[in-house]
Amino acid sequence: MDLKTALLLIIPAVIIILLIFPIFLEVRVSYNPLLNRGVVALFLFKKKIFYYFLEIHGKYIVLINDTETKQEELNFQSQKFAIIEEFMKQIKDKIRVKHFFVYYNIGTGDAFTSSLLCAVINQLLNFFFVNLKSRKPTASLCVYDTVSFNREIFEMAINTKISLSLFDLVYSFIYSCIIIKSKN
Repeated sequence: MDLKTALLLIIPAVIIILLIFPIFLEVRVSYNPLLNRGVVALFLFKKKIFYYFLEIHGKYIVLINDTETKQEELNFQSQKFAIIEEFMKQIKDKIRVKHFFVYYNIGTGDAFTSSLLCAVINQLLNFFFVNLKSRKPTASLCVYDTVSFNREIFEMAINTKISLSLFDLVYSFIYSCIIIKSKN
């Protein structure tokens, strides 16, 4: 076998390896409703894919990054949201959750109501974590909470790391598009 043939065999082998082995995505979402500011970010193998600051204005989301400002209308009846919804249905069983961390800092100005509110949020998060852990037993789940007793504040952030194969991602997206097109 000569060098040219060997190189031609390496290309399909690399494509097959990329399709089979999992890719690691890190998703970061945070939002502060008091300031109407938040962050949405996606990292692939710890390299930034996108990082947007977001603001919600009625039916519109304003996404801001270093180079551009975009305004997207929230229309949950559109075909784009239908494809995303079907895609999430298709991919939810294929995702492997590595870690799911929730950070929050809440204060109402009153110590008693702040601690009561944080206790309720912790119970809701623990209920969610029990359900998630039963479906994804290898996930590392954690809550980092801070109670601000003497000031009004509401900050919440989610950091999750997931893995899935590129083949599952592409297959689920194509299948979702076919299902939505056939419904219309």
